[in-house]
Amino acid sequence: MKIAVVGDLDMTMGFRLAGLEDVYEVKNAEDALNTIRELDNRADIGLIITTERLGEEIRDSISNLKKFIVEIPDKNGAIVREHDPVKTLVRKAVGVELK
Repeated sequence: MKIAVVGDLDMTMGFRLAGLEDVYEVKNAEDALNTIRELDNRADIGLIITTERLGEEIRDSISNLKKFIVEIPDKNGAIVREHDPVKTLVRKAVGVELK
């Protein structure tokens, strides 16, 4: 399984330099959503990485996709949230709440 990356120029450049091949630069949330939907249908992609800011904008549209989507901070830093999405995923998957 491959890892795909969807994000802005700064994010995608770093992942390209790290050697990832399935890296997609997008200009806005609509482009990101279309790209993520296409990647969701590819059998060779197992994980999609995007930025928190893009994830926030398209959350409702990507919540029912088959692939695991990881959101990472962009060049502006992490988004302060009321609920940590990683803790929520762990609680769903394992049934244990992290403190």
